[in-house]
Amino acid sequence: MFLAGCFFFLVITKLGDPVILDSLVEPPHNWLEAIFGEWQVRWGYFMLVPLFVAGFFSLRRQPFPRRWTLLLPLLWLICQFISGSRSVGPELTRPTMAHFSACVGLFYLGYFTLRGVRNPWPIWVGLGLALCWDLHTALGQHFGGLEATRQMVLDGKFDLPPSVLANPDYLKRMSSDRVFGTFMYPNSFAAAILLLLPLTLMFLWQATPKLRTSIRGVFVAVLGICGLVCLSWSGSKAGFLIVVVLGGIVIVRSPLPMGWKRIILYGTLLLGLAGFTIQYANSVARGKTSMVARVVYWKAALLIFQQNPVFGSGPGTFGKVFREIKSQYTEWAALCHNDYLEQACDSGIFGFFTFLAIFVVSFKLLYRYLTGENRGIFEMRFGVWLGIIGLFLHATMEFHLYYPALAWPEFFLLGWLWGTDEP
Repeated sequence: MFLAGCFFFLVITKLGDPVILDSLVEPPHNWLEAIFGEWQVRWGYFMLVPLFVAGFFSLRRQPFPRRWTLLLPLLWLICQFISGSRSVGPELTRPTMAHFSACVGLFYLGYFTLRGVRNPWPIWVGLGLALCWDLHTALGQHFGGLEATRQMVLDGKFDLPPSVLANPDYLKRMSSDRVFGTFMYPNSFAAAILLLLPLTLMFLWQATPKLRTSIRGVFVAVLGICGLVCLSWSGSKAGFLIVVVLGGIVIVRSPLPMGWKRIILYGTLLLGLAGFTIQYANSVARGKTSMVARVVYWKAALLIFQQNPVFGSGPGTFGKVFREIKSQYTEWAALCHNDYLEQACDSGIFGFFTFLAIFVVSFKLLYRYLTGENRGIFEMRFGVWLGIIGLFLHATMEFHLYYPALAWPEFFLLGWLWGTDEP
């Protein structure tokens, strides 16, 4: 578990780029760049080897579960391989398939090695430290870091390779005031907060039982406020609204009397909508432009799916096909900003339904958990699944499945969640 905690800390803080854009990531040239810079995803594959070896030797001797739902991730991966064999862009499919294989492997690793383990605290420590590192980075970016970096780039003080200077995504990121932590895009940083903040808050509360309740509340409140502020600075409007939804779930599940629940719930919704209006009042035009672009990508994904309904065009190939069918006035995108439509157009109907079924089964687990007796809002399982719900909802607007920093911990946590005792 200690090895897994270290692994996920490095994955979240170093592998924050989509796998199909991994070629744009320059390997570090010195120790300073290795510590503070990004890593190529192949470094993550090297780190996977000792993790899987350690996981093999830590397998628990338990009866093999007779649950057909455990085959869903494997079936999804098989669909990806079948689709990949007919891919229109093998150069994009190969890194995507390696990444998907790692996701499924981590799911089964989380299930079988932590089956029945209710509190693998070293993993929570690694995930929590990764969140704190990202929040610290984002705070530095907001308070002068972005402006200082922009000025240094303009002054030529950074010896950046031509591929980076010619990358429009990098230039766009550097010209904006939206914080992105250790990720390539601000929206992906917002997704990391949605995934990691609930479980980290739960763990922080559980890890300080000997402190007075008021002091524990202060610790949790400070971390929660930092996370929400950084989420706001990321500029993710969908992330802001999803936080309001998650807050509503927590209120409904709380032990408060029903009358207080209604009052707090309605107040949270009103404050959330008011805060959303105030925060993003000046970005309505930009938001409309962004949403219009997404609609174009989604329509293109549906068109690609209609042309290849069974096998799709191949995992990771949306951008290649989209370049051929888009108009000359439409901005190109490597991915269609919706994980579920991306599955449909890239992998066909079977890839789409098997991927969706993984989360439908997980929702069933959540429903049974929430409706069970003696289930408190301070249990780690509730915090983990709350984060996965946030990522699931946010993926309707983004492509989180293609980030190792998001997909690898998500699949591992899903495996752990499935492997805990039945609700």
